[in-house]
Amino acid sequence: MGLTYTQYIVLLVIWETGTVSVRDLGRRLYLDSGTLTPVLKSLESKGFVRRFRSGEDERVLIAEITPEGEA
Repeated sequence: MGLTYTQYIVLLVIWETGTVSVRDLGRRLYLDSGTLTPVLKSLESKGFVRRFRSGEDERVLIAEITPEGEA
């Protein structure tokens, strides 16, 4: 699949939850935003996840698994 270990564990957590805030993702994996941002960008460019701002609070960034990511 061409994933690094970090990309794999991030994808695994998002797959388990469906959608998760980037802050909660960092807490679960003990990773900071400086590490998560490039990993999420890479997964997004591969079509496995989608990132978007929360409708309730624009400060919150949400990561969601795509159908390609589930497959």
